[in-house]
Amino acid sequence: MNTENEKRWFVYIGDHHEGPLSVPEVFDKKQKGLILPESYVWREGMADWLMLSQVPELTQALEALAPAPVAVNAVSESAAPSQSDAPAPEAVTSGKPSEEAGSVAIPEPTSSAAPAKKPNAMAKKLAIGLISGVGLLALLSLGILAAGSRTSDTALHARLRPILHKIITKAPFTRGLFKLVPALSDVKPQDLVELEAARSGTPDVEAKIAVALSVADPNRPLFYVSTNLSHRTRFEVLLIGVPDTLLNRLQFTLQNTLVTTHGLGKSETFLMDGGQPIPKGEYEIYVFDSAEQEEEVKTELNLLPPNKGQAPLPASVPGSVRFVISKKLFLGGERDETYLTRLKAFHESIKEKAEKELAELRQFVDTLILQQNSMNTDFQKVFRAKKVTAGLKNQWKKTSSAWTQISGQLDQAIQTWSPETLQNEFFYGKAYALVKTAFASMQTQFKAEMDFIDKPSEKAAFEIQHGKLLSDSRDALEQLKTKVELILKAPKTPSGLPTKEGL
Repeated sequence: MNTENEKRWFVYIGDHHEGPLSVPEVFDKKQKGLILPESYVWREGMADWLMLSQVPELTQALEALAPAPVAVNAVSESAAPSQSDAPAPEAVTSGKPSEEAGSVAIPEPTSSAAPAKKPNAMAKKLAIGLISGVGLLALLSLGILAAGSRTSDTALHARLRPILHKIITKAPFTRGLFKLVPALSDVKPQDLVELEAARSGTPDVEAKIAVALSVADPNRPLFYVSTNLSHRTRFEVLLIGVPDTLLNRLQFTLQNTLVTTHGLGKSETFLMDGGQPIPKGEYEIYVFDSAEQEEEVKTELNLLPPNKGQAPLPASVPGSVRFVISKKLFLGGERDETYLTRLKAFHESIKEKAEKELAELRQFVDTLILQQNSMNTDFQKVFRAKKVTAGLKNQWKKTSSAWTQISGQLDQAIQTWSPETLQNEFFYGKAYALVKTAFASMQTQFKAEMDFIDKPSEKAAFEIQHGKLLSDSRDALEQLKTKVELILKAPKTPSGLPTKEGL
């Protein structure tokens, strides 16, 4: 590819930039005096704008296009008048030309001759002073803004950021003078550097997002988000706890929304219901653009190329996300010996709890399947018999009484299994939910069978109804049995905890 003709250069001309331009186009504007060695230029791949004189790649290319200088031929000796052809000097007497030679007398300069007009020195001094004063005022203003940009006052900095942004846009070389993120006292120095870096550049080249944790109160975490995306861009901050690392919780997820003000936003404090601190442990933090944006912001974001971050998104994040970053942080304090001791004790209690639950689940499966088979066998004997004998009735009575006793005990336990309880207090809560479903199906089947025996109805119609009820209860039991088998086969986590594979 001929890189000379490739349009890739941007040049500041006056108060705006033009481009992309090819090298010949830049050369043409330079020849016209529109571009000077002090003019700022940039192309993709450069970290920042630089003066033309500081970019050898472009200056050498422009020099190659300059025409070769025309050689000036020395005047030949033949063209110059010879000494013999020169007129003889006039005879001089007393320093004046001779009247006899017919010479015209040259008048002596007199003191009355008018001197050449000189510039007004005072006006020049005033102009120089005015220019110097304006320059000093401009430098003083820049110095004040530069100092102000390093303030820790977030409200003041929010008012300064639009001004700083305009200055940097018109004069990119001033970028190093200003801080586009305030000196946040509750953010670690390295995180502050990351926040500042995310404010550089334009989003059409690369959309940038950075997130930093406030260390003001470990038990009440909140986050700062900086970006080079549009003013008032709305972001979601999602916390997902790493299960093996959380104290006293098997899992934890929480999401808050923030809106950036000229590139910087602060989230709400992350707390559990009731204002309690979130579980101490390790978290994956995801920051991504919210689905709800102001129309102007949404229009601007849709014009930009998406940037999906460094890590796969969890299933809970909507597919419409265009910009996202992720970060892993330890929240709730220090990862100290006290934390590790408490975590180990919590894990031991979970292992013990999981083993008890697994044993109970296996017992539920065996009991329900046994009762299902027993009830169905004895009911079919009564249902198929041409004449229902006393022996058949007694056998059914024993079977139904056994189920009534078992179902009564099970029903008392199931009544306490609310969705919240199953999620928060059971390790295998989803498997227990399947026990609940299977039990309800068997209860419906048993009631229909009892009603038929007490008050026999038309057999053909009941047989269709009973077949459907029997199929439902068997399917529910099969799902429960499959889940328990998955639990038995599931591998352990790195910390030795049982997993919930398939649940």
